[in-house]
Amino acid sequence: MAGFLSVAFGVLVATYIFLRVLLHLTQDSKEPPAILTAIPFFGPIKGIVWEKSGFFVRLRDTYNLPIYTLRLPFMRIYVVNSTDLIPPLHKQWLNVSFASITVPVGNTIGFSEDGMKLLKHGIGTEKGFTESWPRHVLPSISPGPDLDAINRKAIQVFADEMAKLRTQGSQLVPLRSWSRKAMVAATSEAIWGEQNPYRDPEIAEEWRIFESGFLTLALFPAAAKLFPRIHQARERLTKAMLGFVNRGGQKQASGLVAKRYEHHVDIWKMKLEDFARGEIGNSFAVLGNSTPCAFWVLWHIFSDDQVLADVRNELSGLVEEGAKDGAPMSIVDLSMVKSACPILLSTFMETMRYRTVNSGPRHILEDVEIGGYLVKKGNMLMLPGPVQHTSREAWGDNAHLFDHLRFTSERKIRPNRVAFRAFGGGHTLCPGQHFATTEIMALAALLVLQFDMVPVESSGKWVEPSCDNTPFQAGFPIPDTDFPVVLQPRDPQRKWRVMFSGSENAVGVVAEDLPAGAN
Repeated sequence: MAGFLSVAFGVLVATYIFLRVLLHLTQDSKEPPAILTAIPFFGPIKGIVWEKSGFFVRLRDTYNLPIYTLRLPFMRIYVVNSTDLIPPLHKQWLNVSFASITVPVGNTIGFSEDGMKLLKHGIGTEKGFTESWPRHVLPSISPGPDLDAINRKAIQVFADEMAKLRTQGSQLVPLRSWSRKAMVAATSEAIWGEQNPYRDPEIAEEWRIFESGFLTLALFPAAAKLFPRIHQARERLTKAMLGFVNRGGQKQASGLVAKRYEHHVDIWKMKLEDFARGEIGNSFAVLGNSTPCAFWVLWHIFSDDQVLADVRNELSGLVEEGAKDGAPMSIVDLSMVKSACPILLSTFMETMRYRTVNSGPRHILEDVEIGGYLVKKGNMLMLPGPVQHTSREAWGDNAHLFDHLRFTSERKIRPNRVAFRAFGGGHTLCPGQHFATTEIMALAALLVLQFDMVPVESSGKWVEPSCDNTPFQAGFPIPDTDFPVVLQPRDPQRKWRVMFSGSENAVGVVAEDLPAGAN
């Protein structure tokens, strides 16, 4: 027995020495310095799995490096800390590619072999399928008539929900699931129109199951057999979306869906079933991050009396008073919510800065030099949002605190917009940022104007929920349990008329929205 233990120990020691030497010999001196190599591979894997986004913040604070390398088996991950490296990184968008990250998604949502060939066609070039479609659809979700139509429809769904809630008086509402349901209903109706598949509660539930199980399905080759319920949800979603397409639903949908159909099917000749599966992928883009973001915006507004008072006072300036059938009526035009409500806009942006947990992954297609560092082909690069969003250099000494006025003009320290990563940046800037901003702000505005909100638990105190089970791919923390509140209508006898007259003017949210030279 002693001899066996001696041999086993010797093998372990030899393996350890071999791996340490291997890491040293295979690390190019021009690459960002490698860290956590004391126990090869173990440290990075453990940190990513257990600490998630907090892992990258801890490494930034511990090592104080502008960029560093994490060595994993058969792969490197380069992690960017310095804001100064972001602009040169954006210039390398073809070789440090986000588009290639999305290609494996095609496998996970069940694309055919022909569909996968399309996704891979021309990767790393401006004329490739995956690189070209965001530019093709951009006009449909940029400020203009198409965006106004989407905003107007979403706001109408919200207004109808508020009217229904007011007739029911004070009531218990599970804020996490209610806000999710409201966002899914409004967003899906605005995007997919009159034949919106998510109108069916069963299909909406299938989406919830598939969304939460997406990473599981992506990581396990035999996932269909190991996790049949997730696979079943995906196929039921596909059937619903294919029915939508076969009925010509894209002709009555938003400009976004029409443009996607034009690009995918008319120009690139994608099969209809692959297009339908692609609309499931599109669901992640328009539903995945906006739903938890809406929860946190509402949480930050209603959990702080000062924030609520500031936002409510500001929104009151949009309300015109009148009467109908002898009862008081308030009229609000939410097309002004971004341009006329800087505190609400700042609160929304600060929520994204404070809560975003996305890792900002990229795939390196060719060797590239960034800021004097070599990042090698075939590896990953990450731009973790929490690292940029907690930088004292970018945001000041109170970067760790929630400041709802941070993005207003009255703050002496101007935010570093390059460090604001909630919508991505450069070529990977989220094309739906204007819709998401208006939609979430509109939901918050209607609730602030028409309701008070009181937590049910913890003696009515706002105690932040735990989010320990948030999936690694999530953009925002997802509470582990629901958050019950009592919604109390303000001035129950008052009637409300909600409008959205439309606006073609964009409001600066990210660096790309600002005039040249602005901070």
